[in-house]
Amino acid sequence: APGPARPVAALPASAPVAAVPPHAPVGPPGAVLGRTPHEPGTPAAEVRTAEARDVVATIRRAVAERWQVDDGHHGWRTATLGDITILVPARTSLPYLEDALAEAAIPYRAEASSLVYASRAVRDLLMALRAVADPTDELRIVSALRTPLFGCGDDDLHRFRVERGGWWSYLGDQPQTVPADDPVALGLAALRRWHHARHWASPSVLLERIVTDRRAMELAFVEGRPRDVWRRIRFVVDQARAWSEATGGDLRDYLEWVDLQTVEGARVAEAVLPETDDDAVRIMTIHAAKGLEFPITILSGLSSRPRTAPRPGDARFPAEGGVAYYLGRNAETPEFTATRPVDEQMSHDERLRLLYVATTRARDHLVVSLHRAARKGAPGSPTTRTSAEVLAEGMGDALLAELPDGVGPDVDALATPAPHPVAPPEPFMAWIEAYERTRRAAHRPTTVAATTLTDEGRPDVEAPDDLGGDDGTARPEPADAGNQLLLDFDADADADAAGPRREPELDRSPDGSDAGLRKRPRDLDRPPWLKGRYGTAVGRAVHGVLQTVALDADPGAGEVDDAVAAQCQAEAVPERAGTVRSLVALALGSPSVVEASTAPHWREIYACAPVGDRLLEGYVDLLYRGPDGLVVVDYKTAATAAPAELDRRVEGYRTQGASYALAVGRTTGEDVVRVTFCFLTPEGVVERHLDDVPVAVAEVESALLADTAAPG
Repeated sequence: APGPARPVAALPASAPVAAVPPHAPVGPPGAVLGRTPHEPGTPAAEVRTAEARDVVATIRRAVAERWQVDDGHHGWRTATLGDITILVPARTSLPYLEDALAEAAIPYRAEASSLVYASRAVRDLLMALRAVADPTDELRIVSALRTPLFGCGDDDLHRFRVERGGWWSYLGDQPQTVPADDPVALGLAALRRWHHARHWASPSVLLERIVTDRRAMELAFVEGRPRDVWRRIRFVVDQARAWSEATGGDLRDYLEWVDLQTVEGARVAEAVLPETDDDAVRIMTIHAAKGLEFPITILSGLSSRPRTAPRPGDARFPAEGGVAYYLGRNAETPEFTATRPVDEQMSHDERLRLLYVATTRARDHLVVSLHRAARKGAPGSPTTRTSAEVLAEGMGDALLAELPDGVGPDVDALATPAPHPVAPPEPFMAWIEAYERTRRAAHRPTTVAATTLTDEGRPDVEAPDDLGGDDGTARPEPADAGNQLLLDFDADADADAAGPRREPELDRSPDGSDAGLRKRPRDLDRPPWLKGRYGTAVGRAVHGVLQTVALDADPGAGEVDDAVAAQCQAEAVPERAGTVRSLVALALGSPSVVEASTAPHWREIYACAPVGDRLLEGYVDLLYRGPDGLVVVDYKTAATAAPAELDRRVEGYRTQGASYALAVGRTTGEDVVRVTFCFLTPEGVVERHLDDVPVAVAEVESALLADTAAPG
């Protein structure tokens, strides 16, 4: 059918722009690459390789000749790699640019999502994901195994399939001739694990598992630009997570969506967040560069021929009304045939608009690549010519002759930067040892609670109620395992601790006793008056009363009774009020508390001090200034006043008391002259002092520093 008789005005009338920015003092404002076309019939790969080589030479020239760019504030300055941007209309030429830039040791980064999906690391990642999605696609399975993620060479694949008789399906077991440590068999086992998890894990979770299990982040060091690869992988995983949250689709739906992002000609304009602290050449699509401006712009990748044939299943809506369909070759409606010339003209005009956008992104220097293969016959219609041909024709011979070459006459004299030498990897076992040391150091807490530095606070010892049952009878405590310095954040203690809390115990312990009276840690959701205490319910109530009442208060006064009732209610042991009251009376009558009541004193005071690269912290029950210096008092409830048992407990609490003295001394700049453990027992109050405080403090400090030097 003939085309429309009326002309189609798809472009607005052009108007000249009079304003001309000042030219840079160094470097041409405009230049071309590939002025002379290649021989007719030159393969497209050869044209793109030559174009990428010229682009790299132009970058080297700009840096070597110190082209000037306007910084917008202080005038002209020397251009850096971060001032250079390569614009491409599509992803076709990206692999050639990557190869040329990597060979010249020029750092670069792709800053459009459509380019990110076309990069090698992301392609390898998606290839593994496609193999996971379809266990019957042997080509994709083998292709995934050949990627660096699995590291299977052709020799490994040949040995697995031909010599050992393995098969490519990862759903079934391999024959007995395939050893368990075969690299291909191990790769297939990983694919099987991810395939079984695909129904329970979102695509983003699967991607994260592949990245972690196959060391994708570590493999980025091989490419020489690890942070660029990390950024691409993070971007793809983040997009997969956003896609899952928006659609809730499965793995195959996600891969179909990825295909739409990577199809040639897709209008993907979203730009990846730029990294302004990275001095590297930027590669962007023209669509992603809309609205932006760059000091030096190199327009490349214009040698691809435009696609003129419609895709099967295309539909158009003519101006006259109705719908025109194209279902394939020899299967189109007459209305669709009539719209062909109009659509081709519209596509050509859209290409011109895109070229206008690309050429106006340059602020100081514009380099346009005209690499193209010459035609054997007639030049053809404008709609079938490449963008390079359209630009060359639009410039005309006169303007083209005036523009200098972007490569320059002395490109061979420019020194190519030497690539960074790649050091051989360390022995595998040495790497494993270093990895284990790093892992242990990472798991080691940076804060140590004083109450964990005691045998009495070991998490694997079920400590009974200190004071016995509800009838007030005493129960003997289990024998201790001996004095040992414990640097365990989860150890529970008799008094305070600043470490992480455990889940709360059940209401009743297995033996039927009140679990609330057992010395186990509480969780994080407890009320403020319980925070920082891991002792028994009775012990915590005693500490709470001694924290609030005056040290010189009368044990029989109403103030003490009210505090006891409140603390017992808070600990859910109101029936133990009598026991708590008697213990408080013992504490208030102890020699140290009596002495502290007439001197400057502080209760439940927080003390912390750095020791090496860790922080030692704790809450001191009572700190006061005695005649000779600072004194630390720590209340302890005990089931017996037997001297041998108290001696054993003092030895068990030695490192805890010394850690209090260390933290207080470091914080105040004063020495702690005495550390006293005030044991409240059914027989009365017994005070025991820590022998040789300076020696004990030195032992704690030495142990912490040794643990810092050799974690784990």
